[in-house]
Amino acid sequence: MIEWPEGLEPYRMDWGRVFNNRAFTSPFNNSQQIRTYPGAYWRCSLQFRNLFEDEERRLTSFVGQLQGMAGTFKLYPWRRARATAAGTARVNGNGNAAGTVPSRGWRASTTVLHAGDYITINDQLLEVVADVKSNTQGNATIQVAPWLRTPPADGAEINYTRPYAVMRLTSDEHDMSVESLIAGGSIDCREAF
Repeated sequence: MIEWPEGLEPYRMDWGRVFNNRAFTSPFNNSQQIRTYPGAYWRCSLQFRNLFEDEERRLTSFVGQLQGMAGTFKLYPWRRARATAAGTARVNGNGNAAGTVPSRGWRASTTVLHAGDYITINDQLLEVVADVKSNTQGNATIQVAPWLRTPPADGAEINYTRPYAVMRLTSDEHDMSVESLIAGGSIDCREAF
């Protein structure tokens, strides 16, 4: 897995999730039943413009290291970076592959995460969907989306200070628009698992 090039940030990032749901529609009255499955993933499109030569070189060599869709990289959601620490968070007990994570190691009796924060567990980026307050022992239950794909082990790290998603390119093709002094282009990627 390759680290994202330090200091290279897109001017625009289209970011979202693809859930794994199936709809069954009645042919008689058009009512629907929705069935949800694990396997939701993040997708992203990164747009770059006004790159000077050194930035363009870093971007194209990064794409070259990936070898198209074959490589994976850590992508950090820059806009929701967390500034302060609230403890050494770990999974509490053998977890399950669902939408809640029991945790320990937080500062006691404190709101440790807010709805919309990101966390990473077992290289999976998760969004916290409700505020999380620790109890007097520093334990808390975190509600997340999408669901965990694999059950985390007891003591697995909960990375909330610099969360990331493991991504891969969605195509083997990559082009840059190059002018005399600047360059631009885009990278489309999806979560790799």
